[in-house]
Formats: sequence, C-alpha cells, structure tokens
Amino acid sequence: MIALVLLAVMAAGAEGSGLVKQLREQFAKPGASYRALPMDFDMEHPDQFGASLAAGDWGGALFSHPGGPGGYLIDQDGWKKFDSAVEACKSRGLDVWIYDEAGYPSGRAGGQTLQGHPEYEARGLFYASKDVAAKSDQQVEWKLPEGTPYYIAACPLTLVGTIYGEPIDLTADAKDGVLHATVKQGDWRIVAFVENRLYAGTHAPITGGAPYVNVMDPDAVKRFIELTHQRYYEHCGAEFGKTIRAFFNDEASLQGGYLTNETQPYPVVAWYHGLPDMFKARTGYDIRKALPALFSDAGGDTVRYRCDFYDTISHAVADAYFKQIRQWCEAHQVASTGHLLWEESLLYHASFYGSVFPSLAEFDWPGIDVLGCGRQCTSGSHIEGGPVTPKLISSAAHLYGKPRTMSESFCFVKKSETPMRELIGQVAWQWVLGINSLTVLSIWGQYDDAEFRQLNDFTGRVGSVLTNGEFVADAAVLYPMASVWADFVPTNRHVSYVGDQPKARDVDTAWREVSRELLACQRDFDYLDEDAICSGRLKGYRILVLPHATVLRMATLKRIEEFVDAGGKVITHQTVPSIREDAGSAEEFSDMVERLLPKFTHVETLRSLDAAMAKCVKPDLAVSPRNREIYYQHRKLDNGDAYFVVNNGDKPFAGKFTFRATGNAQIWDPLTGKTASVPARIADGARTVEVTVPGLSGVFVVFER
Repeated sequence: MIALVLLAVMAAGAEGSGLVKQLREQFAKPGASYRALPMDFDMEHPDQFGASLAAGDWGGALFSHPGGPGGYLIDQDGWKKFDSAVEACKSRGLDVWIYDEAGYPSGRAGGQTLQGHPEYEARGLFYASKDVAAKSDQQVEWKLPEGTPYYIAACPLTLVGTIYGEPIDLTADAKDGVLHATVKQGDWRIVAFVENRLYAGTHAPITGGAPYVNVMDPDAVKRFIELTHQRYYEHCGAEFGKTIRAFFNDEASLQGGYLTNETQPYPVVAWYHGLPDMFKARTGYDIRKALPALFSDAGGDTVRYRCDFYDTISHAVADAYFKQIRQWCEAHQVASTGHLLWEESLLYHASFYGSVFPSLAEFDWPGIDVLGCGRQCTSGSHIEGGPVTPKLISSAAHLYGKPRTMSESFCFVKKSETPMRELIGQVAWQWVLGINSLTVLSIWGQYDDAEFRQLNDFTGRVGSVLTNGEFVADAAVLYPMASVWADFVPTNRHVSYVGDQPKARDVDTAWREVSRELLACQRDFDYLDEDAICSGRLKGYRILVLPHATVLRMATLKRIEEFVDAGGKVITHQTVPSIREDAGSAEEFSDMVERLLPKFTHVETLRSLDAAMAKCVKPDLAVSPRNREIYYQHRKLDNGDAYFVVNNGDKPFAGKFTFRATGNAQIWDPLTGKTASVPARIADGARTVEVTVPGLSGVFVVFER
C-alpha cells in the first residue's frame, strides 16, 4: 500500500525563484494592464475623470473621438477633448484603448466609409423559388425579387422534391424584374438568386439606422482603416504602444441573418462580387453549382456544396476585414481587440461569419460581450450560450498563441439589483473559462470607489496569473460547424427561430450540453475546428470529443486516425460521422469510419460522459464531495503549476481537491491578495489539498517546485 505522507511546504514569503515567485510578488498589487477599463470618459472634465479612474484602481479607459459639429474624427474641438483624455490617463500611468467607431457595429467610420462609395455597402443574394409541373413545354412568367439577377436556373426535381442533374441557366431570360422562359415537360424547381443591398431586417438598421459596409470587400475595409485607424495614428501616433495599447472593434459581421421579428420577403445569404473567384480558387468549381443546394436538397452533393460555400465566406470575412485590421495594428504597435456578433449559437455563426474561428484567429486579443450579469451566462442573444461563449474565445487564443482575451461586460447592470459580489462572481466565471481582460459598460458611477477597487483588485490578481504560463487541458472538443452547415437553410425570419433548422439545432444543442457537462465534471478542454485538426493541432491533447458530429472532412478523419494510432482516445456523443463533406471516395470514408469505430468510445447520454473520460485518462482535478458548480483552469509554469478553482454557487464549498501536480502547495486568495502555505497529502504522484472556496469567487492553488 502506498503510504500517505504530509508534505512540508514553504511559507508564502520564503525564498524561491522562477515564475511562481514573480507572480506571487505581483499578485498583491497587479499592474494597470490587468485591471478593468470603463468604456466611458467624461471629455468635459478629463482631470476629474482621470482622478476617479485612479481612485477606483482602474487600469485605464476605452474611448474614442467624441465627434462634434465638424464630424467624427474631423472636428478639431473633439480632437482637443480626446487629447485631454489621453493625457489624463498618461499622467497617471493608465492605459488607453481606442474604440474604433462612432457607435456600432464597427466599419462605418461614422458613415464616412460609404460616402461616395455606395459600391462598398453590404450585399446579399436574395433567394426565391417556384416549382413547375409541366405536362408539356410550358411558358413561365415569374416576378423576381428586386435587384440584379445573378443566377436563375430551372433544376430538375424528383418526386420527393430533391433537385438533381444539370440545371438549365435562365438568367438571360430575366428582363425588368420578370422571368419569361420556357421549360420542357417534367417537374422543375426554378431558383432565382438576385443581388441587392443587404440592409432591411438586419443588424444595420437596428444599430443606428445607417447602411453597413461589406466586410468581405477588402477595398471597403481598407477605406475604413484609412478613415479611422490611420487618422488616430496621424494625430497621436507617438502614444501608440505606450499609453495607447489597443483598438477595439465592435460586432462587425456579414449581416447574413435577420434580427427583426418581422418576417422578410426573401431569405438571403451574404454576397460580395469577388466571391465567385474566391470560391473557384478554394474549391475548383463554379459557385453557381453550389447555390441551389443552400436552399434545397440536392441529393448526395448537398453537404459538400453547403460546406464549401460557408467555409469560403468564413475565410473571406476573416481575410478582408479582421486580418487587414490586425496587420495594420501590428505595424503600428497596438493590439487589435473587440468581439463578434451573437457568439452564443452555432446557427448564428453560420449566418454572420460562416465559422467564427478564422475571424477569431485574426484578433490579437479576441473577445466577447456579456450584456447582463446573469449567473453563468452571457445573455447576448435569444439562445444562451453559457460557458461555450468564453470557451470559444480562449480556445482560439490557445490555438493561435494570443496572450490576452477580452470581455465587454455589465451592460444593463444596476447596483440596486446587482451587488458587487455578483459582478465578481461573473468575472470569476469568465476568467476560469479563459477570459483575462475586462472592459465594463454602464456601471460607471453606480458603485463607490471602494467597491470598484474590490472589483479591480480581484480582476487584476486573477488576470496577472492567468496570462502567464501555458494552459493545460487533456481534452479537445470538436467545433462541429460542418455538421451545422450540412442542414442549415437560411430563412426569412429572425435567426433565433431555430425550429426552422431542426437538425442543425440538434447539433448546436448537443455541442453546448456536452461542453457544460465536461466543465461540471471538472474536465477542462479546448475547442478545435477542422482547420486546426487538419493542421496537426490535436498533438498535446489526450482525448478528442465529437459532440453529435455527423459530418467531417476526409482530411480531418485521417488526422483523427493518426491521433488514435498514437494513443489518443476518441469519444463520440449521440452519433458518429457518416458523411464526408469534401471531395473523395465515399467508400473510403465509410471504410475508415468502420475501421475506427471499435477504437472509439461511444456515449448516448451526458451522464455517461464523465465515466468515459475517466476510462481514458486520470483527471487533472478530482473534487470530493462532487460539486458541479466547481470549474477550474490549470496553468503550467516554469517551476510549478497554478490552478484557478472557482465556485459558481452561492455558498462556500469546503472539500478535498486532488491535483495531478507536484511541489509545495499554496493558496492564493484574489479577494485579499494574501498567500499562504497549506499541507498536502501525496498519493500516486498527486497532491490532495483541503480547500474552502467562497461562493461566487475563486482561489488559486499553486504548486511550487
């Protein structure tokens, strides 16, 4: 029997070396870069506001040129106010982040991007269809959606409503908004894709009532950068990389889904005139072959066509918009940060980005917004993403080497309804899931300086540790976007009507439920998209979880086979991949799946997931008694390990925590800044520590070697 021994530990103030010692010294009073920034500045009283920032131990402020009679980024009095605000922060050693828009979403430059350039406005392909059963050659007269016909075709139709074979191009038969064409005997679905401005019913009219730019158009984005980022640099570039640390980009998107409860005349997909060439370069075939399959069942090619289309637009927006901004920021010694639109559901991702991963990869500091202070939620949309939203951001950061992540939090929060304890609990929940920088909206002036110091001390201490070392997780969870694309059909209703997408909704639901279950069982993870898997990023993980993944690329499956052959474990939930979405042999794909199935662990229910994980690898953290409110994050340091353990429940939790770590154990309390040594019991190379974690808060358990 292995003896249990009491481990002697060093006191918190004892001699040590390496990163643990450095972090311990920094923990008591973390620097400004780890503390929160209000998205606010009193431009009329800059010195008073700067003093208030210092009194509340804020890290700085996030603001923009305030506009004025001369216009956004033009008015000279506005520039004087902006300069005074920057100086008020600089003189106190505080950071400035620049909000890059006059309102939101970013891209309009206060309306200037589109002035004189209507061709830069967001565009869509609006879809309509008409089924025709012709007993003989038949004349068809059909009023089309308003706009410029891009592609109109008659597609042969089976008895069960599946289109097949080669469509007949009827585009030339459209004149003055009406199709006049002859179809031969048979059953047909006439499809029309008409290009027009993408505005009514989208995010754009809701946010300021102004048209929006086409974020797939690199020329439009270049103009936005010249009108905003470049003007800031020309005015105050000497402070870039010093006082001015970052540009904040807010909710730029494709506008490809409706956000109004009023039903629109036609469903739509986002469009850009250069998209056909991009599509041909990526796939090798004409985009017109794929378009009918976006809205109709096209038989065996449906999945491939849909996946090719959404994959193309996801890279188009990432390359044209987010990459250009990141490259400009990099060249000018500031970080690009901000967040996307409605990150909470995979169905929203399809509408607004195709996939979010290519766009997240192009931020220096990717982020989210948290509009309220609901317990363990982001409250950003009609579907509550919960932990998947911050997890997406931190996963992208881990995959692509991003040192910081960001949250815009506490919109609509009122002190009369939300005590500071709740705000700290929300920070703890986000930070344990991988966020490490905070901007706050709407709470300025509602709490006193002492309460703000409490929030900023907690945020700063946690961030000072979690931005160091290397994130550790055994598991990777597939970001199953292709499985959503396979059954996703744009509608003319609000994107939250997920009943219009039953199969895609089931994938989305399973993905979120699997994520919640893993975290509740203290099994941390990263999301990996198929691009990451195909580029070899499965290395370093021990387990891959496939949550109701129905569709995979052939290249992805081959990488999974290599992972399994190297000793990795695969757990499938609810279903196993049965369709390949890229070109290749269906027989080869099926044979590979059949060969791999005996090596996979399959679970049908969430309850079975933890047991399946336990059979694959010993947990990094085990909690006794079990508590589903406990989350954790593990950072590997050069001479130790830091575990951030968070209690999402209301009441304190006292238990035994067994860590897969070695070294002398210490407890670091981010509420007080105090550190203390604690005894640990050693067994099987692990350390068991008795810990009490306050409700709606967290503590660090640090092991120093």
